[in-house]
Amino acid sequence: MRKILKSTLYVGYLLVFIAFALEVLLRIYNPIPFRIKGDKIVLPINQSYQFTNSYACFDSVIVHKKNSMGFRGEEMPRDKSFLKIITVGGSTTECFFISEDKAWPQVMQSELRKKQAKIWVNNAGLNGHSSFGHLLLLKDVVLKYKPDYIYFLVGVNDMDRQDLNQFDNRMVLGKSVQMEQNGWFKNAFLTLSNHSELANLIYNLSKALKARNQKIFVDKIEKLNPQNTLLLSDTQRNTVIVKQKQLIPAYRKRIEQLVALCKSNGIKPVLITQPLLLGEGIDPVTGTNLATYKVSNEMNGALYWEKLELYNEELRHIALEQRIACIDLAHLLPKDSRYFYDPMHFTNAGSIRVGQIIAESSTSFLNR
Repeated sequence: MRKILKSTLYVGYLLVFIAFALEVLLRIYNPIPFRIKGDKIVLPINQSYQFTNSYACFDSVIVHKKNSMGFRGEEMPRDKSFLKIITVGGSTTECFFISEDKAWPQVMQSELRKKQAKIWVNNAGLNGHSSFGHLLLLKDVVLKYKPDYIYFLVGVNDMDRQDLNQFDNRMVLGKSVQMEQNGWFKNAFLTLSNHSELANLIYNLSKALKARNQKIFVDKIEKLNPQNTLLLSDTQRNTVIVKQKQLIPAYRKRIEQLVALCKSNGIKPVLITQPLLLGEGIDPVTGTNLATYKVSNEMNGALYWEKLELYNEELRHIALEQRIACIDLAHLLPKDSRYFYDPMHFTNAGSIRVGQIIAESSTSFLNR
């Protein structure tokens, strides 16, 4: 018995020593920097990424930089007369695989400076972020920079996401309700992740493994094939739409929270609807019918577009009700495969066109 107890204590001491050593090493150098630490946003500061590429829709060498704030774009000007804009969204805002001068927020800045030199635009988009992540980002990072405007390109990462309601409750209802709704172990580990590099590594890796098992879009080039079609019955369509409509009220509340956060901090919010390659019409490049194009065994282009439009329409309604600007990019950007490298993500040409459209649409309300 003593031998077993001695062995158990030895293993316990060994594990504690290994954990302590890993914690020290990770604090000195963490080879896997994550953007979330516990329930806080941690942005990559002064990072530079470079990729070689063989696809014609991108630069042969892609350069992606983060500034001292963890955003893409120029450092914030000290001149207080500058009009400051920060763009918030997911991968279609961050434009991770698009070089600095072609990412749409920087194109938007270049276009606006043709008419007003003192305009500064920074890109706070984060790949994979939904409206839940945007709430965190605003509270933890963006609001302290006091921009004049925040542009939100949102919607696509909120589709089909029933699992985010628990995160929403933590964000909206506060810590006491969070403790009631989460298990004690999950809350304890989440709290520990805020202070421990090792715990945060384990937490983020577990989330990554979970996400890997879900059906999500990955960055890849998708070539449209006119022969790849799928027809759906009204019953199949209605089943999908009815299920999706159940998620809209919670989505509306999150957008209203983003708007309220901006207004309470003296910032003007601008909502941008999410465009999609698929939906209606014929692709001018490949001749593909964008409505009947097969996305999956249960989804074609028309149904995918109808789902996304539920979220876009909610943005339009909120903008009207709250009398804030809304740029209807979903209808302003042509459905053309030259502008998209998959159903939702932009090519170089698409990102440049988006920047031009948003800049042109902004001139009617900026500075008012």
